[in-house]
Formats: sequence, C-alpha cells, structure tokens
Amino acid sequence: MPTRTRTIIACAAAMTAALLASAGADAPAVAAAASRPTASITPGTTHRPAGVAAGRGGVLRPASNDHAIGRSAAPVNNRYFAGYQAAVATGSATVAAASFTVPALPCTTADLAISPDAGVAVNNYKTASVAGVITGCSNGTAVYFPFLVINGSETDYPKTPFAAGDTVDLITKVSTNRTSVQVTDVTKNLTTRLTGAGASANLGWIGDDSASNGSTLLGVPNFGKLTFGNCSIDYKALGGWHPQQVQRVNGSTVQITTGGFWPGGTAFTTHYQHS
Repeated sequence: MPTRTRTIIACAAAMTAALLASAGADAPAVAAAASRPTASITPGTTHRPAGVAAGRGGVLRPASNDHAIGRSAAPVNNRYFAGYQAAVATGSATVAAASFTVPALPCTTADLAISPDAGVAVNNYKTASVAGVITGCSNGTAVYFPFLVINGSETDYPKTPFAAGDTVDLITKVSTNRTSVQVTDVTKNLTTRLTGAGASANLGWIGDDSASNGSTLLGVPNFGKLTFGNCSIDYKALGGWHPQQVQRVNGSTVQITTGGFWPGGTAFTTHYQHS
C-alpha cells in the first residue's frame, strides 16, 4: 500500500464557550501543523484531529479535527467531526478510551473516508494525541488501518489491515510526564502502540473524525451506523462528563448525526446521512 507524507492539523480552538455556543456554527479549527508519512487515497489521509487525507502514493489518513472547548445544551454542527467531547482540568492526567466494530463499506469509485478515534487535545489546544482507524473507500476498495498521533506527530500503519466486523479498542493516555496511544484489533489480537513526551491535557473526545486526500477534505462513506462502546474519560463513563454532542454538517447538508447515550452513559451511535 503506497504511503506519503501527511500533515496533522491538531485539535484547536480558543478557550471560550462562545466557540460552540451557536448550534449552527463550526468550531474554529486548530492551526498548528506537522508533517509525517501519509498516503494518497489509496489509502491516503491527513489528520487534524478531526479529519483524514492522502499523500504521495495515496494512503487515507485523518484530516482536520476541530475540537474546541465549550458546550451548549443542543448538538452543535462541525465540518470535521461527529461524536462527543468533554473538557478536563488543564494539565490533568487524562485517558480517552472506547471500542467499536469496524463497519462494512459499500464502495464505489468515489474516494471517501472517516477516522473513528479517541483523542486528547493538549497544550492549550495547539496539538493533540489520538488513537484511531482509517475507515474508507479508496479506488473502489474498502480500506481499514490504524493510525497513532502523539503531540501532533502522526504515524500510519497501512500494512496492518483491519477488516469489517473486527472489534477494535482505542485508548489515548496523556499526562505531563508521558503520552501513550494504542489501537488494538481484538479480533485479530493485533496491537499498535506508541509512547512519547508528556503534555498538558485540555479536552477528551470520542467519535468520527474526518479524512482528506492531500488538500481535499473527503466525503463520508456509507457506514450505516457505528456504535462506540466502553466510552470513558479518566475511566469515568463519558456520559457522566455531560459532554458536548457534535454532528458533522457541511453547509446545510447533515453528513453524520450523533445519537444520545445508551443507559449507563458508556455507549452511543453515529449515523451516516450523506456523503
């Protein structure tokens, strides 16, 4: 599978509730960028903790993540992300974890991708650490493989293919001393893990980030529905954090909706609406 250099645009946004106060407005995107190997859409993706892109050779990768602090009672719209995010005490040891089943994708010739992931925005939202799986269609073929991001530096694993129906565990751990990101394909008993320097956590999230092919944000593949289970921040049920609910919207077109929490607050489902 060809690879290429891809750019990560880390989670970002100003530290203000106004960023997400309007349900119809996208949260401001993060600014910082760092380069690393990526691929073109055969798989090729670029990650901004809320997206995926492709690069030289064509590998799918995470694109742009707009994870901002702030919360409103109603779901907010975002161009790059669908799921839940919760602010944490600045600099606290933070763990974002979740599980999901890789969905089967009915692919056509269109290049489409999302990146289900669990991540933590750090250093005043200037960057992020993320554990996720590129889930998309490249040249008519479904592709699934893990990616890991530590403080904005992303590594893709296109030669570690997952398959539809596999159960996957995601976990991102951040403290001021150390960062650890891990993706485990429970079905295949395969674990991909990286550790790195510590950082100051600001926010944790779980959901569907976006993907891009070079500079082009990719549309959403028809994944039907994708359920995140065992969702927690700092080992506490995600629902107990009263997190912000986010749906992915492009202009007036709703692409992914986010359902409410199941009893217990550890599971929710995202639903495909439009590419």
